[in-house]
Amino acid sequence: MFLEFLVWFLLLGLKSVASQQEDVGFTYNGFQGVNMSLDSLAQITDNGLLMLVNNTNQQVSHVFFPHPIHFSNSSTGNALSFSTTFVFAIGKTRFGGPGMAIVIGTSREFPDALPSGYFGHFNMTNISKPSDHVIAIELDCLQNKEFNDIDGNHVGIDINDLKSVQSAPASYFSDKENRYVNLSLTSGQPLQLWVEYYGAENQLNVTLAPINVPKPTTPLLSLKIDLSQYIVDPMYVGFSSATYLLPISYYVLGLSFKMNGEARELTLSQLPKLRQTRHKMRPRLFIVAFSVIGVTSVLISIFILQFIAKKKKKFAQVLEDWKLDY
Repeated sequence: MFLEFLVWFLLLGLKSVASQQEDVGFTYNGFQGVNMSLDSLAQITDNGLLMLVNNTNQQVSHVFFPHPIHFSNSSTGNALSFSTTFVFAIGKTRFGGPGMAIVIGTSREFPDALPSGYFGHFNMTNISKPSDHVIAIELDCLQNKEFNDIDGNHVGIDINDLKSVQSAPASYFSDKENRYVNLSLTSGQPLQLWVEYYGAENQLNVTLAPINVPKPTTPLLSLKIDLSQYIVDPMYVGFSSATYLLPISYYVLGLSFKMNGEARELTLSQLPKLRQTRHKMRPRLFIVAFSVIGVTSVLISIFILQFIAKKKKKFAQVLEDWKLDY
C-alpha cells in the first residue's frame, strides 16, 4: 500500500510540474525591472521601453524570455496551443528598414546571423533548412526580392525561411467599415499584434491593429499548419531584429504570453510612452550644404576679382603719361 501511495504521489507531482511547465504565462506592461535575455544593441530604457536596436547601421539584436518553454505535449509530441500579444513601434522613416520579428526558436543566440534582410536570425548558409526549427512572424519594412517579399510594408509567417508561407500588406479588418484598413509599420505610432495557435485545429492566426482599436474579429493572416514537425522541446520565445544602411529604431512597449490559453490583455494605460523626438538633419547633410556654399562663394569671389582686374586694365590703357601725375 505504501509503495502504491508513493508511486501515485510521485506521478501526481510529475503531472503537476508538467502542467505548470505547459501553462507558462507572463504579462509585461512595460519592461522596467523585467528579467529578459538581451544581446547586442538591445536594451531597456529608463522609462521601461524595450529598445531592440538604435540608430547603429548593419547590426543585429535579440531579446528573449530567459527560460525555456515546452511547446509540445510530452506524451503525444503534438504542438500545444499558445497565444501572445505585444505592442510595438517602429521609428518613423521614409525609406523603411529590415523590420523585426517575434521568434520561437531552439536557442536565444544566433551568433552567425546576418543583419539587413536576414532579420538577425538567419544567414546565407543555414536558411531554409529543416534543422533550423525557427517559427517567426515578421514585420517587414523593406521589400527584398530575394525572399519574394510582396512589398516594403507587410506581415508574414516564416517557417525555417524568410520566404513567408503566407503574408499580407500591413492592415487590419475594420468591423465598422467592413473592410481592411491600411497601416504603416514605420509611422512611428504604436501598433498591436496578436499571434494565436490552436493545437487541436492546427490553426495559426495573426492579427494587427492600432492600439486605439479593439482586437479585430477577422485576423490578417490565417494559416492551416501543424507546428508539431517544427517544434523541438524546449524552445524560447522572443524578438529578433536588424538594421540596414539607414538609421531606424524598434521598440516593444508591452508583451503578454500564455501556453494553453489566451494571453492576458495588456493594460494600455500602463505602457511606457514613446519619446517624441524630432528628426534632426544628419551632420553629413550640414557638411554637404556648407561645402556647396563655400565652393559657390569662392567662385563668385574669383569672378568679382577678375572683373575688377579687367576694368582696371581697361582704364589704365586710356590714361596718357602726362595724366598720371594728376
